[in-house]
Amino acid sequence: MIISQVNKYIKILFSSFIIIFLSTSFLEAAKKKKEEKTCLYCEKFEKVKDWPVEARPKAFIYEKFDYPKGMFTAKQLKADKGMQKAAGKFVYSRFVKSKGTLNTYQHLMIRDMAYFEAYFNEMLNDKDAKVETLEGLKKGRESMRMSLKISPKASSSEAVLKFWATGKMLKQTHALNKKQKKKRLKAKIDPEIADRAAILSNLKKQVAIAKVNAQRAAVIEAQKKTDGAK
Repeated sequence: MIISQVNKYIKILFSSFIIIFLSTSFLEAAKKKKEEKTCLYCEKFEKVKDWPVEARPKAFIYEKFDYPKGMFTAKQLKADKGMQKAAGKFVYSRFVKSKGTLNTYQHLMIRDMAYFEAYFNEMLNDKDAKVETLEGLKKGRESMRMSLKISPKASSSEAVLKFWATGKMLKQTHALNKKQKKKRLKAKIDPEIADRAAILSNLKKQVAIAKVNAQRAAVIEAQKKTDGAK
């Protein structure tokens, strides 16, 4: 059921997410030109350390939870900002560098949405993170959540788990489709092999008949010579 929802909203995801994400300040890390500020809270607070927790909306409060098994390595879990850096690499690689392959690798796209959620959440725990950046990323996050009908008010842990689980399901579907495609290709090739085998069998029969006829002709010719000699 989740997979059908993904397929249903995949077009919405491509059209809305790419536009929103490419306009976020995450691309500032790629040295893109800054646009005019359109954020709300960044007018009062420059960085997370300047923004008191009690003054933040729930969406901007860091949530400490255990990420799905296999999402991060033990080294990344222990390193300073290890999860933030690792998640950021996945996000940048998938949605910026490889954005042209999103439709081809939907299972990886959904999986990396979990990393986007993780990246945003971990930045909330980074005192030096810019509030302007967080507000921009939040817009991209909301666009992504639309693809699976995840509420903008849902916790980071809920969104991460849903994206991660759906990504795994889509990965299995992708592998199954790949296997079925190979079977279809094989099915197309098999008739050709059968036709060739039939042709080869007929040729062998013709060769065998030709040998028998040649032997008969040789016997008849030899018989003629024998009769003429008498």
